[in-house]
Amino acid sequence: MQGTIGTALAGVGARLDESRLRLRVVDSQRLHPDSVMPPYHRVDGLTRVGTAWASRPILSAQQVEDVVAFLRTLRD
Repeated sequence: MQGTIGTALAGVGARLDESRLRLRVVDSQRLHPDSVMPPYHRVDGLTRVGTAWASRPILSAQQVEDVVAFLRTLRD
């Protein structure tokens, strides 16, 4: 069983528009500096990064768009 650190995703596609979802995936810390969610596409200014991800994003731009498209379907 996973924890409950983040906000529930139920209905997130109805609550947030595409650009707001994208920003949260790309770099949630821009909205919430204390967020534990890592930036999935930003690479600059990070200090605690595993060697495998240094200087490269966790998700490609296309993967970010795929995640955003999925989150948009969560409307109930």
